[in-house]
Amino acid sequence: MSYGWWKFIHLAGVVGFVAAHGTSMAATVMLRRFREPQQVAGILQLSAATVTAFYISTLVLLAGGIGAGVVGQWFDQGWIWVSIALLIGVGIMMFPMARRHFRRIRMVLELMETGTAVSRDDFGRVLGAGNPALTAGTGFVAVLLIVYLMVLKPF
Repeated sequence: MSYGWWKFIHLAGVVGFVAAHGTSMAATVMLRRFREPQQVAGILQLSAATVTAFYISTLVLLAGGIGAGVVGQWFDQGWIWVSIALLIGVGIMMFPMARRHFRRIRMVLELMETGTAVSRDDFGRVLGAGNPALTAGTGFVAVLLIVYLMVLKPF
């Protein structure tokens, strides 16, 4: 397959990644605004609905990027390795942060559904416990760095 096709596959994966992951990022930010359990549950469902698309698009972007890297003979340059390391490293770092926050919220929602006494203040504290600006900012900066490396190929 030609370099152009591998690059197309890579960019198609990037578009899917940004679309699917952007939904989860937006959901994380939105959770701070809502306090009604039904609204929060709906936001969590929206975020969960994009998880499969996120993982598939991540695999597509990796496969396309690796294919383009092999055909384009880029693997002897540092920028491609730093890009891959950033994608994997930030993913490993962000996964537990987001997962832990969403799990806590789901647990409180389940407790509320079963009739366990959970005060509105406790619910609000759990919703506000995450740091969406840090999570979203970290991901945004990492993606910008990867775009910089891939477009300008500085080393």
